[in-house]
Amino acid sequence: MKFPTTQWNIVETLKVEDEETRRAALGEIISLYGPPLLAFALRHSHGSRTAEDCEDLVNDFFLRCVRGGILARADRARGKFRSFLATSFKYYVTNDQRSSQTQKRRPSGGFVSLAALTQEFGPALEPRTTETPEAAFNRVLRRSLFEKVLREFAERCRASGHEATFQLFLLRDVKPVREGTPVPTYGALAETCQLPSENFANKLCLAAREEFRTLLLAATSRDCATSEEAHAECELTLTTALRD
Repeated sequence: MKFPTTQWNIVETLKVEDEETRRAALGEIISLYGPPLLAFALRHSHGSRTAEDCEDLVNDFFLRCVRGGILARADRARGKFRSFLATSFKYYVTNDQRSSQTQKRRPSGGFVSLAALTQEFGPALEPRTTETPEAAFNRVLRRSLFEKVLREFAERCRASGHEATFQLFLLRDVKPVREGTPVPTYGALAETCQLPSENFANKLCLAAREEFRTLLLAATSRDCATSEEAHAECELTLTTALRD
C-alpha cells in the first residue's frame, strides 16, 4: 500500500504564489524539523561550537531554505524528505566557513529558539557520545513528531469536549514511562478524573490509546512508502519519544 508523501506535498506548497500559504507550510517544516536539526548540529560539532552557535546554524539554514531555494530543489524521487533535509543540513554545516556572519544573516528572533526547544525537549537535545549526528537527528525527530501529534490529540479532545480522554492518556500511558512512576490503577484514574466507574476509566483509556496510535500512524506514514514501514516507524517513535 502506498501512502501519500505529505512531507513532499508541503514542499510543493512552498512554490505557490500565496504568501500566507507558503508561510504556513514553512512553519510546519520548521516546527517539526527544527529540533532534530539542532540535535544534529550539537552532535556534529563535538563541542567545537556552543549551543548558541548551533542555534544560529539552524536558523541560517532555514533562512537559506527561504531565500536560496534549498527546499525548491528537493526531489521526492530520491527518497524520504527527512533524509533529504538531514543530508542538505550536513552539507551546509560541513562547508560552513562563515560562522562569524551567521548572526548577521539570522532574521530577528530567528526561526528556532534554543531556549524554547531546551525547555520543551530538555535532555533529549543533548548529544549522546555513542550516536552519529544522523542518529541524533532521527531520535529527536521522532520525539518532535510525537509531541506534535500529542498536541493535535489534545486539541481534538478539547474540541469534542472529551478533555478527560486526553488526561487519562497522559496519566496512564505517558507520565509513568517518562517520569518512572507507577502506572495508576483504573480505580485511581476514575477518582482523579471524576469518572463514574473503574470500568468506564478502563474503556476510555483503551479508546484514547487507540485514537492516539491512529493519529501517530497517520503522521509517520507521511514519510513512509509502505504500511509495514509506517507501522514499524510508529512503534519506534512511541518507544523513542516516551523513553528518551
